[in-house]
Amino acid sequence: MGNIFILISIFFNILGQSVLKIGVNKLGALSLSLSGIIKAFTSFLVLGGLALYVISSVFWILALSHKDLSYAYPMLSVGYVIILLVSWFVLGEHISLLRNFSYC
Repeated sequence: MGNIFILISIFFNILGQSVLKIGVNKLGALSLSLSGIIKAFTSFLVLGGLALYVISSVFWILALSHKDLSYAYPMLSVGYVIILLVSWFVLGEHISLLRNFSYC
């Protein structure tokens, strides 16, 4: 059951992060000011993305109740690969090996 909880957590994490990004793309660049925070937290897409992220966290807690952290946490790397593909195909972001490995 723990593996299923991990996969569901990864799914909602990817969905939540994607919806958050779509929401902030619609808002434009935000600043760390009261008006920027209010603008972000009154956006349906931003709030929806956060809600999906909370759901992901609930399933992550369930997963950790069944599996060791040393087992579960490395499985999150699947989400990194999938979010890269979602960013490219769904969000239309430019993906290049040079840019993605320049952080090393």
